[in-house]
This record gives sequence, C-alpha cells and structure tokens, in this order.
Amino acid sequence: MSTLQHSLPLALTSLPLTNGWRFRKVGDEASYQAKVPGCVHTDLHRNGLIPDPFWGNNEAHLQWIEEENWEYELHFDISASMREARHVELVAEGLDTLATVRLNGTIIAETHNMFVPLRCDVKAYLKEGENHLHIHFRNPMEYLRACEGGPLQPVACDPIGGRQYIRKQQCSFGWDWGPRFATSGIWRPISIEAWNEARIDGYQVSQVHAEDAVEVCVETELAGEAANCAVAAKLSLDGKPVAEGTAAAGELLSLSVDQPALWYPNGKGEQPVYRLEISLIQHGEAVDSRSQLLGLCEAELDRHEDQWGESFQFVVNGIPVFAKGANWIPSHSFVNEGEALTRDALASAQAANMNMIRVWGGGIYEDDAFYEECLRRGLMVWQDFMFACWTYPGDEAFLASVEAEATAQVRRLRNFSNLVLLCGNNEIVQMHWERMRDDAQLTRDYEALFHGVLPKVIEEHAPRIAYWPSSGWNPQDPMGFPDNVESGDTHFWGVWHAKQPVEAYEKLEHRFFSEFGMQSYPWPETAATFTKSTNLYSPEMDNHQKNGGGNETIFHYLSTLYRFPKDYPSQVYLSQLNQAYCLRFGIEHMRRNMPRTMGALYWQLNDCWPVASWSSLDFGGRWKVLHYAARRFFAPLLVSVKRIGEESVYVSNNYRRSNIDQMEIYSIFDGTTPTQGNLEWTLWSVSSNKVLARHTQSVDLNPGESARVEVVDALPYIAEFGRDDLVLRTRLSAEGYETSENTTFFSAPRRVEFREPIIEMQTERLDENRIKVSIMSDAIAYQVFVKPEDGRDFRSSDNAFDLYPGERKTLIIEKAGEETESSLGLEFKCFSYRDTYDA
Repeated sequence: MSTLQHSLPLALTSLPLTNGWRFRKVGDEASYQAKVPGCVHTDLHRNGLIPDPFWGNNEAHLQWIEEENWEYELHFDISASMREARHVELVAEGLDTLATVRLNGTIIAETHNMFVPLRCDVKAYLKEGENHLHIHFRNPMEYLRACEGGPLQPVACDPIGGRQYIRKQQCSFGWDWGPRFATSGIWRPISIEAWNEARIDGYQVSQVHAEDAVEVCVETELAGEAANCAVAAKLSLDGKPVAEGTAAAGELLSLSVDQPALWYPNGKGEQPVYRLEISLIQHGEAVDSRSQLLGLCEAELDRHEDQWGESFQFVVNGIPVFAKGANWIPSHSFVNEGEALTRDALASAQAANMNMIRVWGGGIYEDDAFYEECLRRGLMVWQDFMFACWTYPGDEAFLASVEAEATAQVRRLRNFSNLVLLCGNNEIVQMHWERMRDDAQLTRDYEALFHGVLPKVIEEHAPRIAYWPSSGWNPQDPMGFPDNVESGDTHFWGVWHAKQPVEAYEKLEHRFFSEFGMQSYPWPETAATFTKSTNLYSPEMDNHQKNGGGNETIFHYLSTLYRFPKDYPSQVYLSQLNQAYCLRFGIEHMRRNMPRTMGALYWQLNDCWPVASWSSLDFGGRWKVLHYAARRFFAPLLVSVKRIGEESVYVSNNYRRSNIDQMEIYSIFDGTTPTQGNLEWTLWSVSSNKVLARHTQSVDLNPGESARVEVVDALPYIAEFGRDDLVLRTRLSAEGYETSENTTFFSAPRRVEFREPIIEMQTERLDENRIKVSIMSDAIAYQVFVKPEDGRDFRSSDNAFDLYPGERKTLIIEKAGEETESSLGLEFKCFSYRDTYDA
C-alpha cells in the first residue's frame, strides 16, 4: 500500500503508484502480484503461471493471452493535505492499450492509444485514507475484429491482421524478426499529482548560435493560473552553473553562454552535456520543476541543389556529417524489461563508431533515458512516428487519436538537441504505392495523416526539427516508389529479399541509405537460452527464424562466398562472416561515394528476443562478427578496395569466367582536420605465404573526403599464380587514428586453398576485468575469432580479423556491459575460417 505524509502549501507533490498492484484474468477469483510498470506476460511469468515465453515453441502456446481481458488493481492511501489540494490528478504515462480506469468504483477515463499519456482530475473521487484504483484492459483482438467488420485478414508482418486499426506497438503483433506477444498492462509510470495554483505543463528550448556564444531560450507552458508566477532556469556543465536567469510566466527566458562547449556527433568532436533545470516560482517558492540534459549544437537536415540533384545530409555546427549507424527496434519484446539492454546496446553503437540511430516506426517512442544516453554517446537520432509497412485509417476518430499521440510525443522529445529528424512512417509508400495509386481513398487517408496531421503538429510544437513523410521517400514523386538516385532516402533490399549478388550495391548512387541488411544466426551461447537443439531446422530453431525462407537465403549467400560448414558452430560463424562481408561491401561503397551519398544506416542494431536476424548485436548484447566489422568500416580512417571487373559463376557447365585483374584503393577520412597518412599494400600468394609485390606511399587526408589513391594491376601475377591464390592486403595509417586494414581476394574465399594455420596465443591479466591477448600465425589466417573458453559474454578491441605470417596482433578483452560475474579467466580459444570446413 502506497502512502504519502509530506505536503507543501504550494508545491506540486507526487505519489508514485508503484507498489502493491495485483492482477487477474477477468472472471478469475485468484489475483497475483504485479510489477508496475510492466505487462501481463511478464506478470504471468513472474508468478509461475506461464513458462518462459522465449523458450522453444512457447510463443505459440501463449497466444491465448491476447484474447483475454485483464484487470489490475491497487489500494493506496491519500493524506488529508494531498486530498485538500486544489488540483489532484491521476497521471498515467502509458496504458497498453484499451483501458477503462475506475477510482473508488467510478469510471474516470477510457484509453485507446498506448502512446498518449493520461492526465485526469480525480479530486472529486478521492477519499482521505484508503482508495481503490482499478484498470480493466480489454483484449486487442476483440477490438480489431470489430474494426474489420468481419474476419481479420493478414497484413504485413501480422499473420492474423488488424494491427493497423489500433495505436499500439505494431511489432507486438509479430514481425519478421520478432515474436507475437500482443500484451496489455501499465507500461509506463503511474502516479497521483497534487498542486494548487499552477504547474509546468511543458517547455520548449531553442538555441541561437553566434561566434563564441550561445543563447539558450526557454519558453515555458503552464497549467493553471499563471498570475504571480515566474520561471527560473539554470544551465550547468559538470555540476558547475554557467548561466542562470528568471522571467515572468509567459515571457521568453534567455540564458547566455559565453565560450560554449559545443556538442558534436561521435567522431566529429566532443560530447559535452549540460544540465538544464527549470523551476516554477510562486510567492517566492519553487512549486514545480523540470530537468533534462542538453547538448549545445545546431543540427539540421540539409537539402540543397547540387550536381547530382538534391542533397540529403545532416549538418551539425556547420559541418556535413556522413551518418553512420543502424536501425533500432525495442530492446526487449516486453519493453519494460529492456533498460539495461538499451544502455549496453547504445554503448556498443558508440564503440562501433556510429553517430546515428534510427528509431524504427514499428516499435515504441523510447523513454527520456534513451535519448539522453544517445546524447551522451554522440548519437544523432532519426525518430520515426509509430507507423510501419501498412496503410492506416483516415477517419476523424483515428486522426484525432494520432494528433493527440503526436502532440504528446513531439512535446516530450523536442528539446533533445540530438533529435535531428522526425519521420512519418516506415516503408508505407515503398510497399503500397501501387495500392494507393489505384485506390483514391487510401491515398486520401495517407495524405491526411502523413502530409496533414503530423507536419501540422511539428510546425506547431517543434518547428526547428525537420519532418520527412516516410522512409524511404522520393520528394520528386511523393506517391511513387522511393528509388530516386537524385534525392531522398532509400531502403535497398535487392541484396537479401531479391537475392541479388552483393555486387549490386556498387551500382547504387542514392543520396542516403536508411535501410539495408543481411541476416545471420545468433551465437550458440545465445541460442542455448531458447533451445537445446543444434539443428537449424529443428522446430525450436525454426520458431526463432521469423523470416520466411530466411535459412535458405542465408545459405544462398553463404555458399557463394564460403565452403560448406562442417557443423553447427561453423554454420553460425560462416553466417556471421557472410553478414559482415555483405554489409562491409555495401557500406564501403557508400562511403567511397560521399559526398553524393551521405548516410548508411544498416538494418538492424539489436534484437528484442533471441533470434536469427539482421542484427549486429545478439539479444543480450553479445557482439556478432558484424559489429566488430562495423567498428572498422565506420572508423574515421578507412582504407577501401574496389575490385575492377566481374566474375560470372556457372556460365555454362559450372565453369567460371572472370576479368577481375585490378584493384582500386581508396582512402576515406571522417576526421576533423586535414592530416597526412601512409598507405601500404602487399600482394600475397596464399599457398606459399609469400609477398609478391609491395608498395608504400603518403596520402593526403581531408575531412569528409573519399579519394582513389592507387590502382594495383595484378595481371602479371594472375598469369603466374592464378586468381585463386592471390590476396591484396592494404593498410592505411595516420597519427592519432587507428590503422585501417583490409583483405581483398580476387575470387571468392571458398576457392582459395588456405593452409591450416598454427596460431600461437599468449594471455596476460591487466586487471580483474581486462585480459591482454597476444596472437600470431605461421600462415595467412582468414577471419580469426577469439573468445573465452567458458562462453561468457565479452568485448574485444578487435575480432574476426586477418593474421599474416610473422605479425603479432594484440587484443584487449574485457567483461561485457554491466556483467557482474567473477573476473575474466585466462583461458581463450580461437578459430578461423579454415576451421569451419573439412578439406
């Protein structure tokens, strides 16, 4: 039972309604303890009423939950002083979704949108002492069938159908990487607030930048009576105040910061984070307050005419930034369970040299802590509204609900200075432009929502933030397929869904790639959390592969590059090598193509449960090979090699034809100031482990520049040794930057006869959390991976790297994330590509 005894004459007081909740299925007598915030699935599991939803095929056996109604109730005490306040309100930041709220037996509210906070006056219904709060959650399926007016029909990523009618996390109905758990519950904090004359209802922060100074302007919005009110604001850095000010309520309050510490995206500068504190003053007393982190920066989406059409690039503090990052989905299928996972995943994004996260439109609007963590880690945020992959209603009630949703979320998020774009939806035009072209009503509904309601809300509440109607989108043909190389952004799925060869990336010259990807399997240690099977086609494994034909597509690409894996661990490792190879191939092309192309956001960063997917992080945070590769291909200093020519496989009777005789070497630099680099390339014979040719040269490195610096003609060596025996090794170094290395074959690695390397490994403990590993090989060892023998999660300074004879590689391996287990052991194992197949 929650109790509050403290009260002030004027100040807003809050009673969190966190402890003491109970829940039950409607109609049952027995009730059970509930965790709030939370949801019915986790409450059922916590009470031992259902098995682990993620284990094996349990998902299928738990679908009954979405067909049931559920109720939550709490008995809580209210003090006399709180009851006597002029305004006493119930504040529910998120109810999922169809909720009827009763206080002491009286219906006080009904909700139908999980993204719209509830605030309602309950003074007349409260009693001094004990009160009873009851929330009835109607199951979503009954509602969806009523909206459909008949049997539901499957829609994209929803095998049953109807998700488009309800303002609820869309991927809770299933996706091609996630389970179907359409849950219910109190998913955000809930409280009672008491106040008298006024409270802060919101505020808007703007920044005016001048040379060596920034003016931070705060416009505060109040509820209640603003008379006799003033607003005070303080800006501090590292706990030290740098600016303070006071203004009458309703007036603009300005804070002047001299010699400001500017915020830059990861890799472009530092990320100083100020704290802004706002207080509402009444009769000389602070009666309400707000606080948030703030980065001082100017960030904008820059679209200007250029030689290729219209740019699509983000400019921060006057500097064009190549956006390097990934797409974000909820970090847990039950979103209240993902706090630690979120922090760890964003730390991993920063560690992989990312500077942008796209919050994808089929999940949730994340909590404030997410955006603040992005700010700390130098991550710009592209924020979708929560609409994805299907057309939505355009009736008056639906649009009104969306307007309330957008207003609430835009007002909450608008002051995060790293929020650089608000996007209407994910892939609706891309997937349904033909349907909308043939159906005028669909088009009207779409335009009312994404060209009417949403931009209107942004213009009213957050005019500094750019709006983009859909991703991908072609502004030259707003209702056409978004595949325009001259402007806009694109989602390219020719590689994967259409099974085009990876070389298809090099034919693309789009301005910004906001989705593309390749699947891989989770590490065996991750898979062991949901199955004992090691057969990728077992029922349990199959349930954790949500993309139809996904296994076949993985093996289609895997078999193009590599020899057939000898066992389950090899299948997993080769799938991850293939994933990393394909994305490295595409992203290196995109970076070579800057400034024409100015963004590469791969699909996807994280998983919401253990699954085969496009992620670079397993569920739980374990780095796949792709994430180690991303750390290299997103690095500020990058050497990239483009093969000239092509190989035609299976021309006739399984013969090959190839004219890949030359390699172009590019230097790519995202640093902050011009510098000098050193390029070294060596041409090796794999069979003899000997260097056939070597060259070193200096290279001019200019920020934001990609330059072709060398062409290697290997034809004479091909004539003598053959393509299958040759490998080009490139290294680009510059003072203050990590050396970039690249290994490029003249034919697929599966055609190369690698020797079995003898790898020597030495370990040294640095402290309880860190081990230094020194490793070398007597032969070319392709894609060497090092991991602890005990299978625990870890982070390494590098992994899935190439070793060349006589060279020593040093790694620093440390405990992962917030792991609290005993210190790392000294026992490690390593394996390479050569270990994945039988000769």
